[in-house]
Amino acid sequence: MRYLIFISPLALAFVLAVFARGDSAPIRFVEPAPQQSIPVVFDNFVWFKDQEIIDEIRKDLPSFGGAAPEDGDSIKKILGALERMLKKKGLPSQVEYVFFSGGGYQYRPEHVFVARDAKIPVCKLVFQNSPPQLEKDLQQAARSLANKDYSKVITRSFIEGDVIQVYRKYGYLRASARILSAELDPSCKNSVVIKIGAEPGIAYVWDKAVWTGNQALSSQSLNAAIELKSGEPADGLKIDGGLQAAYIVYHKLGYVTAQIAPRPNFDDVKKQITLNVAITEGPQFRMGNFIVKGVTEQAASALKGRWALKTGEIYDDSYLGDFVKKLVDDKVILPDLAKLLKTELKPDKQRLTVDVIIEFKI
Repeated sequence: MRYLIFISPLALAFVLAVFARGDSAPIRFVEPAPQQSIPVVFDNFVWFKDQEIIDEIRKDLPSFGGAAPEDGDSIKKILGALERMLKKKGLPSQVEYVFFSGGGYQYRPEHVFVARDAKIPVCKLVFQNSPPQLEKDLQQAARSLANKDYSKVITRSFIEGDVIQVYRKYGYLRASARILSAELDPSCKNSVVIKIGAEPGIAYVWDKAVWTGNQALSSQSLNAAIELKSGEPADGLKIDGGLQAAYIVYHKLGYVTAQIAPRPNFDDVKKQITLNVAITEGPQFRMGNFIVKGVTEQAASALKGRWALKTGEIYDDSYLGDFVKKLVDDKVILPDLAKLLKTELKPDKQRLTVDVIIEFKI
């Protein structure tokens, strides 16, 4: 039995919060074995301790220990127990349920239960065991949650994304953090105070990057993209930005199948990191045909006249996006029409060309 309930703004928000991180790597989903127990998340039940909730659920589901199978009547019994608890507190008792498969690189299924219409804004976040010099940046990041209704799933996504990035900026490349508690605080107008526990680990300094497999770009130019000198704090954001810049340059030079695989080597004694980066450049592609669909022949001809990347020239993977943006900026097409524009790239691995197709879905 599968329950499909709602979607309320809060529940929709935590789904969007995960996918908004923009993970672009391929995702490999592995289905759980039949009747595998899946963790249960009580998303915003801040009026109760987790053990109180578990004890109440055990009245209907004696074997419950924080997880439940995907199928069967367990979900119905958990919903019933949660609604009872809310009624006893005189709170809005409607409970919503989502089977959430996770986001990003992992298949991380969860049963998520949300107290609907709960008005429980976040007052503040307290970061425990964090280096003092990070506090300003952490509190700046925390503004995205302040005064918004509390959600454990959204907060967890915030920690895995924004909070960890703050640590990485200062060289804490192996930092971890988690929610310690989320409780109503009378001194904060009975809003929620979230305590986050951190394990920063070592603050690493940058040693160097070692590039292998690169022929089209020199190691010197690739090093310049990272913008770090030996002995400086190993700013994880600069490392990410440098690798992304290298990827973009390769694709601008026609290496549309290029792959960049970084492998960090941490020296905990010297507190430094060396980054080994293996590059598989692949072949260089050239521009094939530019094809326009969905408009009149005259309009298609006009668009082809504006397309400056000629057949046979080295293919620039960034040109298409710039081309569409310029069409909008020059008022050749309206922004609403640009949203109806479908683009397609068709690489030919035999001819080493890329055909570009744009189609107006009007």
